[in-house]
This record gives sequence, structure tokens and C-alpha cells, in this order.
Amino acid sequence: MGLDEVDRKILKELQTDGRASFRELSSRIKVSTPTVSSRVQTMTDNGLIKGYSVLLDADMLGQISVATLLEAKPSDIDRVVNRIKDEEIVRQIHVLSDSRVLCVLSFYDQKRYQSFVQSLSNIAEIHRIDNSMILRTAKELPRASLTDETGLLIKCYYCGHMIKDEGVKIKLDGKTHYLCCGVCAKLYKEKYEKMKQAAIGAAVA
Repeated sequence: MGLDEVDRKILKELQTDGRASFRELSSRIKVSTPTVSSRVQTMTDNGLIKGYSVLLDADMLGQISVATLLEAKPSDIDRVVNRIKDEEIVRQIHVLSDSRVLCVLSFYDQKRYQSFVQSLSNIAEIHRIDNSMILRTAKELPRASLTDETGLLIKCYYCGHMIKDEGVKIKLDGKTHYLCCGVCAKLYKEKYEKMKQAAIGAAVA
């Protein structure tokens, strides 16, 4: 599914200044405020916009950062990720194509780091652990990059397959839902209505 020029302009402005109001965005890109609001809501609903956050400088906070590479069997990667993803010390997790997991750790207390490394050695699925201290960060930008060729890959709300071309869009209760084909759209609408009626029935009861 495609992103048009207005979508791209909105996203670029938000990447530059995530605190900008819809009114400010509309002024900058020369479209109406309701248009900006509607586009942002749609991109949020379909998961493209994950949220808004402040990018802090770990060095200025006095944190130590370490890049950790974990090696495991391909079949065990998800298990390894699930074991470490909720650890506060783990700030980023990237699953690589060569059966490794790249983690970025940030911490104040060396004992906390040593304790985490020790816990990794207790995860049987991990075959090898390599650690390197991050001395300085030469460049740090959001991983998503916008170009004129940027498209939008959305999973079908019914079958979960990636939607090719434009797919099918239906609006239910004021919200847009994305389906890969007419069959999925029909089945999804039926399922949606059944769930809605069940919810209404439960509320009345």
C-alpha cells in the first residue's frame, strides 16, 4: 500500500519534531488541520506510527552502553528474545540473519551489568556471547527512513498475510480496517459484527 506526498511530509515533520501540534503541521505542509489529524490517526491505527518519545543522550546521563551479540540456533531465537526482552538493561534487540541477536545494553551500575551477563550464561539456548563497550555514538537516527519509494506493508486484519497492491479498505464504526481481498473483507466484517453484538449483549447482561 502506498504513502502519498502528504503522508510523507507529515511523517518527516513528525520525525523532526514529534511534539508539533496538528495545527503546526498543517501550516508547515500547507494542508488543513483535519487532513493532518485524519492522516495521523490512520497511520497510527495501521501501526506505522508506533508512538512518540523523547530521544535521550545516554552519555550525558552517565550511562555505560554495551553491544552484545548472542548466538543461538534459528529455532531457538524467539525463545532467547522472550527471555531478555523485558529486562530494563536491554534497550534494543535486533534479530540478525545469521542466527544471532544484537542487543544494546545501557546501565549505571557495573554490578547490574555483571548480573545480567551471568543470567545470559544460564540460558541454555545461547551458544556464544560477545560483548563490546560502546565508546561513542557517531550517528543515531530512527531506523525508519522516508524516501519517495517508501511504501506501506500492512498485515491483513483477517488472515494476517501481507497486503499487496491496495488491498481492500472497509470502515467500521468510524475506523478503517485493511484486508487483502474481498473474501477476507467479507469474513472479517461478519466476525466483527458477531464480536460487536456479543460485546453489546455482555454489557446489557
